Amino acid sequence: MQFHIVLFMLAMLTTALCKPASEESNERYSSKERDAIEQLKEHFEDACTRNSDSAVTYAEVMEAVAETTTCFGFKVDFGILLTEWRNLDKTNRAAFFEKYCPVIKNISTECLEPVGELSKLCLDPGAQRVEAPDFPLYLLPQVVDLMCEDSGAILLAGNSENPTECFGNYFSYIQRCMKNYVSETNAKSRQKYAEPECRVLEESRDCVLNKLSDCGNSKLIRFFDVPYTAIVKETECKNFLRIPEFS
Repeated sequence: MQFHIVLFMLAMLTTALCKPASEESNERYSSKERDAIEQLKEHFEDACTRNSDSAVTYAEVMEAVAETTTCFGFKVDFGILLTEWRNLDKTNRAAFFEKYCPVIKNISTECLEPVGELSKLCLDPGAQRVEAPDFPLYLLPQVVDLMCEDSGAILLAGNSENPTECFGNYFSYIQRCMKNYVSETNAKSRQKYAEPECRVLEESRDCVLNKLSDCGNSKLIRFFDVPYTAIVKETECKNFLRIPEFS
C-alpha cells in the first residue's frame, strides 16, 4: 500500500505546486492527469479510511496538501517560477535550478511536515510501526535532489525539444502501468510480499520505462525508482529483483 501512497502524494503535490492557483479547476489538469490522479486518489482514500478507522482522515490530509501550496507560496513567487519553468531549455536551465533548488530544499521539510504526519495514519498498523522512516514524504527530498542534480540535466536527457513534456505526462504513464500492481497488492502488507508480487512490481517499472523511452526521455525512470528501490530493499523483493544501478 505504501507505494500507492507515494505515487498519490507526489502526484497531488506536483500538480498543486506546478499549476497556477488562479486557473479554473477544469483547466488546471489535463484529462490524462485527472484520470491518473483519480485512480490513485481512490486507493489512497480507501487506505486512509480503513487504516485510521475514521472517515475524516482523508479530508484532513487533503486540507494539509492544499495548505502546502500556501506555505510554498509564502516562500516562492510561483508566477515567476512557472513562467520560467515553461520556458526551460538548455540555455537557461543552470540559472533556473541555481535559483530555485536551494529554496525548495530548505522549505520542503517545513511545508510538508503536516502532510507527512497526517498521512502516516493512512498506512496499515504494521507499516506505521515499522516503516515510518521510509514514509512516502521522507522520499521527497531525494526527488528534489534528483531533479536538481547537474542543473536539471535529467529533464533534458535525450535532447528533447520540449524538456518538460515527458515529465508532464509522468503520472498518466504511472496510472496506466500500475493497474496490475494495484489490484494484486492493494490489500496485502509489504511484509507479505513474495515473488509474484515482486514480479508484478517489476513489470510495472518496465512498462513505465517503455513509455518514457517512447516519449524521448528514459532517464526520468529515476523518479519512479526512488520509491521502487525503497520497496525492493525493504521487502523479499530484494531476493528476486535487481536494484537499478543509478539508484
